[in-house]
Amino acid sequence: MDILPNLLHIVVLSISFCLVFLILRHKSTRSKLPPGKKGWPIIGETLEFGTAGQRGTPEIFIRERMIKYSQDLFQTSLFGENLAVLCGASGNKFLFSNEKKYVTAWWPRSIQKVVFESEESYDNNDSTKLRSLVVEFLKPEALQHFIPIMDSMAKEHLEMDWCPYKQVKILSLSLKFTFALACRLFMSITDPNHVTTFSDPFNLVKAGTVSVPINIPGTAYNRALKGGKVIREEILALIKERKKELAENKGTVAHDLLTRTLLASDENGRALDEIAIAGNILGLLIASHDTTSSAITSVLKHLAEFPHVYNLVLQGTSSKHAIYNCYG
Repeated sequence: MDILPNLLHIVVLSISFCLVFLILRHKSTRSKLPPGKKGWPIIGETLEFGTAGQRGTPEIFIRERMIKYSQDLFQTSLFGENLAVLCGASGNKFLFSNEKKYVTAWWPRSIQKVVFESEESYDNNDSTKLRSLVVEFLKPEALQHFIPIMDSMAKEHLEMDWCPYKQVKILSLSLKFTFALACRLFMSITDPNHVTTFSDPFNLVKAGTVSVPINIPGTAYNRALKGGKVIREEILALIKERKKELAENKGTVAHDLLTRTLLASDENGRALDEIAIAGNILGLLIASHDTTSSAITSVLKHLAEFPHVYNLVLQGTSSKHAIYNCYG
């Protein structure tokens, strides 16, 4: 009796059953997913998203898919991760009112490696605690302490980077200003040279986090990984110095976000991990950079387009003399 044909039939039959099972499973899983497409393998729709961002119109990427698939929810794939994008007020309400119930804070693995070095370095519990500290840090009573600092830095920025010139590029200058302000408020860094040690690698991080996550020498993502490491090392050096200051005299230590995180502890009384602190402060620098700068640029653009509104604002601002000296 020839056994080979029988074995061949068994193998073919087994493969067929496996294929049928995978197809049925794929269809069953697919039916539960929101409408949309994932794009190319691995890179997904990252290129389309990045191109829209470079053109200054990232909202077009979202709007096109809302029109094509759904006004409320669609799926895509960005930075090597499959994503569901929730749109509109209802989507935002769902996300921000259901943390630890239906959703949890999460970083794409590619960005996680830039911000925290590795997936093992990321502790979601520490990150949750740090986010609560940020909320306290931004309360109105706390912001009252920072308003004089922000006002003096704005005046200094205008005098140094705006007044000497007849024309200025607002977006690039506002990016410079908001980054220096973030360094001051988060870590009490005032030396411009020290700010530069952060800003140079930060520019690499910012460019690499919106690129295709391919870690090969020469790619934007590879440079972002190196830039993230430099920034974390700088923050860890600050943490070491700040801890020494706290041990010697707590009364004279700056009451910035870095100090708050070092004095905080979790529900078990455990101090927060230093690497988690460094990674989360880097994450805050990323989150606060483009959004704030874009808002400033948009406001100034509209003030330039509507002179009568500009004149009203000029009359009502406390820093109107600094602006007047610059532009008459």
